[in-house]
Amino acid sequence: MDYDEFIKIYFEQNKYLDENDKQKLLGMVKIINYPANKIVLYKGEQTEYVGIIERGLIRAYDKNNKTVWFFHENSVYGSLEVLMQKRPSSLTYETLEETTVFLFNYNDLENVINEYPHISTLLLMFWKNTAREIYLNFSAFLHLTPEERYLHLLSHNSRLILRVKSKDLATYLGVHPVSLSRLKKRYFNPNNKK
Repeated sequence: MDYDEFIKIYFEQNKYLDENDKQKLLGMVKIINYPANKIVLYKGEQTEYVGIIERGLIRAYDKNNKTVWFFHENSVYGSLEVLMQKRPSSLTYETLEETTVFLFNYNDLENVINEYPHISTLLLMFWKNTAREIYLNFSAFLHLTPEERYLHLLSHNSRLILRVKSKDLATYLGVHPVSLSRLKKRYFNPNNKK
């Protein structure tokens, strides 16, 4: 992946970024390729990086191996607790597939926002999207049954169901793996007529 592709894939959709902003961001970005099943942040570690997943999938899980989050293409990868609160991570982050991430040093991004105010808009967009995703996930756990959460995932991100191991998906949805298997049979089997 080269820098021109990076601009095309991500930053051209953010029209408020001018050429100076793009050049500054290109000077700051690291494009990292991780193999599948690679721990990219261990529980208890800290990091200064935030990124955008270009391709691949990262799973965040707690000490009990309960999946709490999936980061997939075009999502912002980072930890609010680590970056904003400067605390060690309470989660472990692991790639489930070969994953390419555009990484930025978060402190460097914050340091350039006075000189490059559009980058401030970009950071705000990162955090708004992250907060929105957290809220939607939290709201789903408050208001939806496990079956409704599965159906929501099926309608909004059905590819994830195929990309993730059933045991990891089950903990993410808050269901037993056997219940998830029944849900998959009932709703995801193309040969199954309702």
